[in-house]
Amino acid sequence: MKKLFLAVAILCTTLVLAQEQASGIFVNGEGSVKVVPDEVILQVNIQEEGKSAQAVKQSTDKVMNEVLKYLKSEKIPQKNIQTEYVRLGKNVQTSKYGNVPNAVNFYANQSISILLTDVSKYDEITQGLLELGINGINSVQFRSSEIEMYEADARLKAIKNAKEKAEAYAKALEVKVGAPILISESSSNNFAQPQVYRMMEMKQSSASNNQTLAVGEMEVTAQIQINFSILN
Repeated sequence: MKKLFLAVAILCTTLVLAQEQASGIFVNGEGSVKVVPDEVILQVNIQEEGKSAQAVKQSTDKVMNEVLKYLKSEKIPQKNIQTEYVRLGKNVQTSKYGNVPNAVNFYANQSISILLTDVSKYDEITQGLLELGINGINSVQFRSSEIEMYEADARLKAIKNAKEKAEAYAKALEVKVGAPILISESSSNNFAQPQVYRMMEMKQSSASNNQTLAVGEMEVTAQIQINFSILN
């Protein structure tokens, strides 16, 4: 009996909400905030190949050890350095008939990510890493240390935008906007994922002292859906 009563109560509540939504003004609101990034994440790669599995591993371990020492000397906190992956394997080259091994090469591959909380050190750090023997920088990602604050600002702008739209519709219909019945937030993956407009510009000449990183801006966005009630 209790289960039946609960089911009826849920059904009635659903019907009431559906009726309220059908009689309201449903609008989408968008808000955005431009942000200058103050942090940058580098993903660097170390790779060696050779005839001996032990030799290539020792070689990559040696470079990695030097990299970690260098980052420590540059006052990069250990918590800002993270191993992304370590790969060990071999490549077998077969004869032209495809059934007889012709040569075997071993490889070792390591990748780490480095968080720089001072963007101005980008050139110095990357130059130092390249001189130590890393193979390259796989990616550069900008972010803000105060992203949550900017996300909150973007949400408020989205809500304001939604209310302005609802009031415009209500004015045209000669009614008034009431209290919100339902509010929802749209997001893909992480909310308000920063969008970087300008990335990096790396120059080939290592002798240049000019800045090679165009930080640009990020746009933190928010999308809100609100169903407002109507006051006649």
